Amino acid sequence: MVASVEELVQVLQATLSPDVATREQAEAYLKQHDYAKGYIVGLMQVASAPQADLGIRQAAAIHLKNISAKGWEPRKEESARLHDEDKATIRANILESFIQSPELIRSQLTEVMRVAVQHDFPERWPDLLPTLMGHLGTDDIARVYGAVQVIQVICRKYEFKDKDEREVLAPVIENAFPRLLQMLQSLIANEAQRRDKTLATLVKLILKTYWNATYLDLPAALMRADVFGAWITCFHQIIGMQVPAEGQPSDRTERKNFPWWKAKKWSLHIANRLFSRYGNPKQVKPEYKEFAKTFKEQVSCVFLQSYMQLLATLSGGGYLPDRIINLALQYLTTALSHGNTYKLMKPHMETLMFNVVFQIVCFNQVDAELWEEDPQEYIRRGNDIIEEMYSPRAAAVNFLVEVCRCRTKENMPKLMGFIVQIFTRCYELGANAPHPELAGALHCIGSLQEKLKTTPGYREQLEPMLAAHVLPSFQSPHGHVRAKAAWCAGVYAEIEFANPQNFMALFAGVVNCLKDPDLPVKVDAIVSLGSFVETADDISQIRPILPQLLDEFFALMNEVESEEMVFTLETIVEKFGEEIAPYAMGMTQNLVAAFWKLNGSQDQTDEDDFTGALASVGCLRAIATILESLSALPHMYAQLEPALMPIMRKMLGADGYDVYEEVLEILSYMTYYAPAVSPAMWELWPVLISALDGEYGVQYFENILVPMDNYISRGTETFLAHPTCKGDVLRVASGVLLNNDIPEPEMLPAPKLLECVLQNCKGRVDDCVAPYLAVALERLKTCELTYLKDLLIQIVANCLWYNAALTLDVLVKNGALGTALQTWFGMLSDRTRKGGNKRKHHRREHDKKVCILGLVALIQTPAQSLPAEVAAGMGQICAAVVSLLVDLREQEKERKEMEAKHPGGFYGWGDDEEDFGGDEDLGDDDDEDE
Repeated sequence: MVASVEELVQVLQATLSPDVATREQAEAYLKQHDYAKGYIVGLMQVASAPQADLGIRQAAAIHLKNISAKGWEPRKEESARLHDEDKATIRANILESFIQSPELIRSQLTEVMRVAVQHDFPERWPDLLPTLMGHLGTDDIARVYGAVQVIQVICRKYEFKDKDEREVLAPVIENAFPRLLQMLQSLIANEAQRRDKTLATLVKLILKTYWNATYLDLPAALMRADVFGAWITCFHQIIGMQVPAEGQPSDRTERKNFPWWKAKKWSLHIANRLFSRYGNPKQVKPEYKEFAKTFKEQVSCVFLQSYMQLLATLSGGGYLPDRIINLALQYLTTALSHGNTYKLMKPHMETLMFNVVFQIVCFNQVDAELWEEDPQEYIRRGNDIIEEMYSPRAAAVNFLVEVCRCRTKENMPKLMGFIVQIFTRCYELGANAPHPELAGALHCIGSLQEKLKTTPGYREQLEPMLAAHVLPSFQSPHGHVRAKAAWCAGVYAEIEFANPQNFMALFAGVVNCLKDPDLPVKVDAIVSLGSFVETADDISQIRPILPQLLDEFFALMNEVESEEMVFTLETIVEKFGEEIAPYAMGMTQNLVAAFWKLNGSQDQTDEDDFTGALASVGCLRAIATILESLSALPHMYAQLEPALMPIMRKMLGADGYDVYEEVLEILSYMTYYAPAVSPAMWELWPVLISALDGEYGVQYFENILVPMDNYISRGTETFLAHPTCKGDVLRVASGVLLNNDIPEPEMLPAPKLLECVLQNCKGRVDDCVAPYLAVALERLKTCELTYLKDLLIQIVANCLWYNAALTLDVLVKNGALGTALQTWFGMLSDRTRKGGNKRKHHRREHDKKVCILGLVALIQTPAQSLPAEVAAGMGQICAAVVSLLVDLREQEKERKEMEAKHPGGFYGWGDDEEDFGGDEDLGDDDDEDE
């Protein structure tokens, strides 16, 4: 039992003490009593006490929230949990505490309420709904507001549940939602009340509750014509209503948080989802067809009209929050593909496209301020996927793209004519041109690239358009226009230019922008440069300026995080190949520095929030590209090793989970192309083994196998001399193959690893033969996956090739010889019923070679060392070798023919039975059983 409430208040007061010792002592006391009986009840009493200091109340509420989240229903049975009596007391009193508390405390108690509802409603809290209904029937605004908040918490519990699980929500909707509707109708109708922010917030809360209750499906009680019509009328009224000017913040950035704007936003949210779900009767489930038909005929156009009126305020200089503009344009974009809604839009399309949507695309005052005051934030917003989801500009561009996609004939000529007019007017006016509109036109042209590149009549005009309008924009005195010119040029770099001079002129314009005084211009130029370098047949123009270009590139990387910038570097490295060698060290060091900047110091040991994850991956990918380009210069790898070791050392552990594959690729290059596997590289072997011993490593076994193969094949002497390496291989492979919880496709690298040891250490690992055979044959007993069976029986073949007499002796002593040979020859004779009677097993060239070598080793074994059953079957063994050789020769012939037909390309794709797999030990293979 805990101390009294008064003592609890004193302890909570001590947690706020500036004295560290006092604070730590108080926190230790609280932690010690976390799950003591009566403790959370005392915390709730303190949090609810109106006479207590607000800071103490807040501390109690936060502590109550945290303990409830951990201990109400812990996932692990053995974890500490709250007493049932205390939870019952909380359920009996929290609603009243919730209602009576100020917002600062209520925000914490909301989470306690959520936990209690999540685990206890309705089974252990049957009286909650009747209590809430009682509060909804009062005139006490605090009780009503609190009740609606709790109803929303209940609806959120079932928001993502399937239809059957949401049946529990039916009584809530049937009892509470009629009252919520009445309240909403009353609040909307009474214009005098609109100035009351509390009531406006209540409107928003009711709308969010409806959103939560209908997220995946519209309950039957809300689909009735009279009920649905009443709700729809409310949404429509809120969308169309004039937001009171009184009380709105003067700061436009803060105005979006005004409760009535929030209410309008949630109304749009609901209308958008209803339209996307029920706007097309042909795409709904049979039980919703009649409802969808009614929605299409009676509702969709009504909403559309409200949306167009809402957006029309923008052309007159009116204010709308960005999210509302975004949602309204989303609805209009969806409406384009529906016949009835497009019919309503059609007379207004020019006004919509030119006076509303295009103006949103244009560079505006907010953009200008951000460009000047915080160019890095301007760049970040332009490349942020989440920002784009809520951006009015992104929604406007999507609208124009969809207009040209699904309503091409009627609207695309008008839109392109409008854009050309802007280009022409800006060209004529020169420095006095309306630069926001010019940037908007360039943005539109770039965004419509897919349609323009593929539409006859337009694709032929792309090169003249780029020469006449995009090229001059590089000379604009306005940075944002130059940035859009660089971006737009990159978008069209891949088209076929009739006049190579136009390509080179655009290329030169992009290169010149790398020295632009404005940071966003340089970033867009770097990104576009990648497109030009990738497309260019002649890169002689870049060669003289490559050192300066790389310097500029890495200077930018120090300022901006961008995956697309790193992609440009990869492209340059791939294009220049070995020519990049003089710059490899500097490039690698810069990329390593950029990586650590994105992921924290290399000496950092705490868990980090990995910001710029995509850019981090890009840095590692670029390093791998550099290493690959240096493959003919093995001496370079030793020079690069010191810079790369800290990344590999840290990121091959748990810290590098998000970049594990990329780091393994770097390690693979370092252990393959270097003259030898260095001692420093061998320090990473235990790190790989540790990963495979852990939970996360097995899923990367195929990736880990590549450097492990390199260690064994290119560092054989060190591998054999190392005290643990041989044991590591056996432990890892057996741990995977004998673990029935691991799916068979994930086991494939294990027998490949054993094969690697046998093939590279012939005559030097006799002690490995017996355990390798035991593991392979044990897994083979229950194996179902065809390809895994092949790899397991090939362990037998590899052991025979390694030392046939030793292998036969082991198999005989273990009583496994007959079973192993019978299984093997059964697989050799197994043929498919389709696809030309081809082998079902050992389909790769490599598989056949391994089998041939194993069988030939049997044939070459002295007669005195052959068991009787093997000697008796020698004719069958010879026949199997001949058959495999014939099939191998035919397969090699087919592969070479395919290579001749598709030089430098992929071959052998298609049906599994038509696999022309090459002679790579570690290649991926299809399997008909997978």
